[in-house]
Amino acid sequence: MNSMKFTRSLSIICLLSLSACSNIPDDPVSTVDIAESSIEHSVGINASIDAKGLATPRTMNGMILGYDITPSFPIAPKLGSGFGFTYTASVAVNMIKNDNASAKILVDVPRKVPVTIIVKHPEITSTDGTVTTESSWNDTLYFGRPNYVIWNFETESELVSGKWTVSVVEKGTELVSQSFLVMNAPTKPAKITQVCTLDESKYPPHLISEYQQCCMNDNASACYQFAWKGVERFKDTVGAILYYGRACELGDISGCRRAGQMSEGDSEAKWFNKGCDLRDFDSCFEIGRSLPN
Repeated sequence: MNSMKFTRSLSIICLLSLSACSNIPDDPVSTVDIAESSIEHSVGINASIDAKGLATPRTMNGMILGYDITPSFPIAPKLGSGFGFTYTASVAVNMIKNDNASAKILVDVPRKVPVTIIVKHPEITSTDGTVTTESSWNDTLYFGRPNYVIWNFETESELVSGKWTVSVVEKGTELVSQSFLVMNAPTKPAKITQVCTLDESKYPPHLISEYQQCCMNDNASACYQFAWKGVERFKDTVGAILYYGRACELGDISGCRRAGQMSEGDSEAKWFNKGCDLRDFDSCFEIGRSLPN
């Protein structure tokens, strides 16, 4: 059987038959044995994201050599800062052949391919009043080394909160994509010193609902949930004890137990005693009491 030589750039993603291939490079750089008849092969790019988050440039003599990527959620929009990801890519060939035939195909393996970076973002209003929700630029993908896709906040108009999605596209095919939540982290509420006197604007709506049920309707379970889902998560130990304590006072034994666990000294004994009075075995055990009749 006569053999034939065939080459095809791996920068595209396609499914081709041997007889349909054209535009053969003059200097193929690698060969593989496959069947001359009934041959099909798909040629593509495998790419994966290695790190994502805030991007800090690494420089030498004023030149950017790369970026250090630090995980962050959410991404805080600030002038001069950036975010994005680093990814790596390799070429991939999937060949299908008959077992009883052999031939050669010459495959040109590129070192790089052109790609397009597409960023979908909340509305950005430019100085001339134009509103955009998508930005893009041309880039180069290099095989066998890290590639960086970074958005830098360069103008005030770009400091918009919401979902940002960054994609790498090669001839219409998306290779990798990553979404980011861009927003300023909420300010922590002030430490709580007494119950039912909050500045409600400092808390998200689902927590305010629990707070209102606790303080306006004397709902013991809501007091516990507000302490557990909100105050304790803000690392406000004193405030959490106050709301667990309110839950306890309203008859929630879990509130008594948690208030006791977070307290020290006389306060610890106070809450465990209240829990034991409500026939909570764990509270009684902590202070060496028997369950009351």
